[in-house]
Amino acid sequence: MIKKFLLLLLLATAFANAQHTITGKMQPNADFEWMILYHMQGAKQNYIANADIKEGAFSFTLSDTLNVGIYRLVYDLQNQLFIDVIYNNEDIAFTFNPENPNKEIQFSSSEENKLYYSYLNKSAGIQYTLDSLQVAYFSTQNKPKINALYQKKHADLVETQEQSEKQSKGKLAYHFIKASGRYNASQPIEKPNDYLKSTKTHFFDTVDFNNETLLGSTFITDKINDYIFYLNASDDYQVNNQLKKEAITTVITKIGTNYRLAKDIEEVLLYNFTQQQNVPIVRFILENYYNKLPASYQDLDFKKDVEVKIKTAIGNKAPNINWTINNVKNDLYKLSGSDTYLVIFWSSQCGHCLKEIPVLNDYLKGNTKIKVIAVGMEEETSKPIWQKLILNYPSFINVYGAHKWKNEFAREYGVTSTPSYFVLDANKNIMAKPDTIEDVKAFFEGNK
Repeated sequence: MIKKFLLLLLLATAFANAQHTITGKMQPNADFEWMILYHMQGAKQNYIANADIKEGAFSFTLSDTLNVGIYRLVYDLQNQLFIDVIYNNEDIAFTFNPENPNKEIQFSSSEENKLYYSYLNKSAGIQYTLDSLQVAYFSTQNKPKINALYQKKHADLVETQEQSEKQSKGKLAYHFIKASGRYNASQPIEKPNDYLKSTKTHFFDTVDFNNETLLGSTFITDKINDYIFYLNASDDYQVNNQLKKEAITTVITKIGTNYRLAKDIEEVLLYNFTQQQNVPIVRFILENYYNKLPASYQDLDFKKDVEVKIKTAIGNKAPNINWTINNVKNDLYKLSGSDTYLVIFWSSQCGHCLKEIPVLNDYLKGNTKIKVIAVGMEEETSKPIWQKLILNYPSFINVYGAHKWKNEFAREYGVTSTPSYFVLDANKNIMAKPDTIEDVKAFFEGNK
């Protein structure tokens, strides 16, 4: 009996020792109700748990089966406020300012995070001074003085990098510290264009695109986004697109045959540029890179969704819509006599639609310059309700779409929610895609 008791005690102790905690405290306290814990895996995040925040404090007890890596603590989804921590089988405890979480944070437990955040804060301060001296060097008359100050700070940064890598050797933090090292010329560069060129050339010097620790975090994705969206940018649309194409080519070349990473990066880029409705860049990525990935790495549903969205990008001709009323066939392309057309996808089963459609009807009463094509996305069971409702809107061209999310018009327009609005010009080119009735009104008010 005693032996069994001792065995159980030993097992319980071993289990308890295998579990670790993440605890945090907001300083100052803020009005947030809960914290969500995710395990980061590349650009994706896997939900682990959530905890209540009480008087600014929260705590997670981690399962002994959790993998090491980067974990994200999110406390404001809307404003994307979060903290990333390194978990390597040790307790993590910290305090932080919820308004500035990554810069005002102090760890009382976790050697991994103490090393990493100490490095980030120290190197960022030196790098800021170094950048300021470089900018001053472009216009100063006292170049020798700036040069001397620059070289001193450069030496400080090199020493900080080397010491931090040495101290973190053998830890997960080492991978992130080494990859965060930034190239700086040993002396100030004479011309701004040469400085920008140097920064671009050496931007990925310390990044190993096959490092599994980095790939298991957002580090590489964030680095690539900085390079493409911030370092290669211009206010001129054509110049900006050319810079983006060159930057994307550089990134994909560096990724090489790591198709898993290439797929993730290209899908993130396709999503971002689709949201921006930058059709030339979306087509550039699809034709030159995504379509050339091995078939097993291509997501056909994702690609189809992207292609639909760029087809309905602002400036493109809207997909046609046809209907039959009193045995007379007609379609969108045949309509004439109006300056503007408003295509709406709505449903009698959609609460937002039932609020917004009457408002739209009242707003457009007596307006002969705007013609409304209202596509009812209905199931057979809701069709009678829809037929009664449309009697209230005789000025609309009411089209029965059928099969709520499967009808051909919705697919052509890439509609995934109701109501969805598309403003077209007289030639049926898409002018705007307002999100709400208020956005519709704002568009027409601004174009009077």
